[in-house]
Amino acid sequence: MVASMYKVKSILKPGASAACVGLFTPRRDWTSSHKATFILACLAWYGDALAQENLPEQQLDTSIVADNLEDTYARCLTAARQDPEIGMEMALRWDRLTGGEPAKHCQAVAILELGDVEEAAQRLEELADHPTALAPVRAGLYAQAAQAWMDRADYARALVNLNKSAELRPNDAGLFFDRALIHAALKDLWAAVDDLNRVLDLEPLAIEALILRGSAYRKLEIADLALDDIERALKTDPNNIDALLEKGLLARDRAEKTEARLAWIRILEIAPDSSTADIVRRHMEEMDVSSDS
Repeated sequence: MVASMYKVKSILKPGASAACVGLFTPRRDWTSSHKATFILACLAWYGDALAQENLPEQQLDTSIVADNLEDTYARCLTAARQDPEIGMEMALRWDRLTGGEPAKHCQAVAILELGDVEEAAQRLEELADHPTALAPVRAGLYAQAAQAWMDRADYARALVNLNKSAELRPNDAGLFFDRALIHAALKDLWAAVDDLNRVLDLEPLAIEALILRGSAYRKLEIADLALDDIERALKTDPNNIDALLEKGLLARDRAEKTEARLAWIRILEIAPDSSTADIVRRHMEEMDVSSDS
């Protein structure tokens, strides 16, 4: 489940948000927390001057403009994302011209896009550990490093980085949601619940946090709290397929098979081609088999 409700906070300068958003195309599984922290890092370094548009590959400008840091950084990140080999070449040339931390960050992004996730994560960690970097920059880089380690299924290393990021941004609900996902992956459900409590303190209407906490409570066999969270989520979004899945699982666990089937059939009506629908079909088959036995 992806937290879609988290937004970049008011730290963003007027006009800067759109400019930095224009530099960023999320990887396939990045939450908006990762997007937000990336943008924060961009803004913390360069204010609201970045406004480079995405360009067709053949139009990528890889020239180095030593006296225009903002424009060079924008073009380097665009190249790293659209053609990482070109982006890496540009970042290396820029680094030789004293591009500093921004050039090294561009190198890490290019390496990540080239598929060397471990190397990219290590470089992002090194950048985040830089003693002169501003706190929002470090928080964003630690969050990027955490996502890279998650891509490698190295959840322990991802957790270390998210812990550091959360220390720097203790009121960032998205970071706590991401950390809850890692705790859940590590089967530390109570730690996940603690982080989700924090998320919901900061963002009481965070539907995905309610659903994830409800799922954790269900696995901890605290059915009343689980049902409360799921019902709260469905009150806000009656067609949320993740909440409907959990509602059906809770009903199944209470041996209320008709109610479980109704919740799951609704998923098949709303999103028949989704992965959640595939899960539902398996659960329904298993429930039918158990009924026949």
